[in-house]
Amino acid sequence: MYKKLLAIPVTAVFLLLAACGAGSGGQTADGSPDAKPTRSIQYLGTAYKIPARTKQIAFVDSRSSFEDSLLLGIPPFAATVEKSGAFPQEYASITQNTQKLPADIVERIDDLKALYPDTILTSDKTPAEKRATLEKAASVIPISSNGAHWEDNLRLLAEVRGKDANVDAIVSKVRTNIENTREKLAPLKDKKVLAVWFHEGAFVVSPKNERYNYLLYTDLGLATPDVVEQAKEPVSLTLEQLAQTDPDYLFVMVDKSSDPGAEAAFEQLQQKSEWSNLHVAKDGRVYVNAVNPGLAGGTAYSNQSFMNAISARMLK
Repeated sequence: MYKKLLAIPVTAVFLLLAACGAGSGGQTADGSPDAKPTRSIQYLGTAYKIPARTKQIAFVDSRSSFEDSLLLGIPPFAATVEKSGAFPQEYASITQNTQKLPADIVERIDDLKALYPDTILTSDKTPAEKRATLEKAASVIPISSNGAHWEDNLRLLAEVRGKDANVDAIVSKVRTNIENTREKLAPLKDKKVLAVWFHEGAFVVSPKNERYNYLLYTDLGLATPDVVEQAKEPVSLTLEQLAQTDPDYLFVMVDKSSDPGAEAAFEQLQQKSEWSNLHVAKDGRVYVNAVNPGLAGGTAYSNQSFMNAISARMLK
């Protein structure tokens, strides 16, 4: 069984056979991205044209790309920061030399153009009009938020940067852990396992293929709760609605970096009788921040972290 990934970030990356870090690049002699030779890459059935030599990769609203960067040792050249004005602490080992981009960089596209990025990775949740604006600065690839595509996302970053020597080893390691964990969870396959984020006083449930849900209900074969099956977008549940869902195991992520008041609000909620009366609370099967709550979920790194948490709690 693997050690906890998040105890020491460098050790976590080593356990997943991460590659060595890549250096940052510069702009072309005439300062024009259009003057660079290009190549075409395929990602989820779509062809994207990017510079033949890609070093300056920017992440715009793509937290999952940080996690792929950790495993591959490919630090972003530039990336958007959190509301605090800093990068998430869990990615400190790869952002030491990363150019900070404000959250509203799309509205300040000339500032991004002036940095001459080679390629921009953003989220498939980014609206089409914002992606069109980003394309004024460089080639843009929207990264899938579907947990089924964690391997595709990992391989994409490696291909964009041209460093894929360790991808097969990383993928093999994660897939082996999935198979082993699924086998051990077989006696619990009918139990209701739910992963939620506590945000602004409510429990947020993601659709079936997003965050940790694809891992839980497809890769690991656990029964899909109705609330997850029916969700077409993130759904907020009150404490009363959570009680109606009646999970057997509950993983709660309380991320104060995205919601500074979340910790205090969750502590107050736990004092309510409605919380203590939950079957899952009575049975001692509520796990708060069993993984770093700032992780994106649904990536190779997140999935490995979450499987370690499952093994340490549900399979102990």
